[in-house]
Amino acid sequence: MNIKNIKNLFKAYFIENWKTDLFQFGILAAIVLFGTIMSGRGGNLNFPIFVSLVFLMIYPERLFRNLHSNSPKIHYLSIPASNSEKVVTNMLLANIYYVVGLVISCALGLVLAHLYLKVRGFEGVCFHNMFDGNGAGILMIYATLAMFFFGSIYFRRRTTLSTIGVGMLIGFVFSALITLTLWVNGLTLIPKDAAFHDFVWSFDSSISISDTMEKTIYYVGLSVSIIYFYALSFLRLKETEA
Repeated sequence: MNIKNIKNLFKAYFIENWKTDLFQFGILAAIVLFGTIMSGRGGNLNFPIFVSLVFLMIYPERLFRNLHSNSPKIHYLSIPASNSEKVVTNMLLANIYYVVGLVISCALGLVLAHLYLKVRGFEGVCFHNMFDGNGAGILMIYATLAMFFFGSIYFRRRTTLSTIGVGMLIGFVFSALITLTLWVNGLTLIPKDAAFHDFVWSFDSSISISDTMEKTIYYVGLSVSIIYFYALSFLRLKETEA
């Protein structure tokens, strides 16, 4: 892997996209600002995370848009860099550069909303404990980003919508298989403590999985899916170049 080639890929990206990125970061900051003001509170990251997720779902399509258009595709594939260098460059752009830009934009929107609410005599944004309980959500964002990263390479048209459709189909099939497997074995998945995200495996109320095991399965599953989709992205781009 040639560091110079990666540097040239970064340079080519920023020359072409810095204005678009600044515009999108400004739009995100404005959405978070007005959304927080309208809600009158900001004690958690649910709203900024949701909006950032939408931006991240669209971003990979921009990264690989030249791959699926005829004239730019020739130029993109002729850049003196290997497929691994292109995947690594776009992974760094999506997972570090763009995520950091979104975080800064969200922080700017929240700070401005806090100042406005304070001036208007309201309580303002509650910044303490803001990140409590959001670790799983952040990991989910990275897993979703990895899936859309692969989709932007695999699909040739309407990559974002196509990835959403396939993702929903996979989720439905996976859920159906789990439900069927549980039903065949007399096992049920029921809500615990009336929490939407908190479930307990039960068999005649005598078998259960601890919270630690539940979280471990969740985190490991998401981590494996991230690695899986980026590995597929590498193989798909290699196939495209061939």
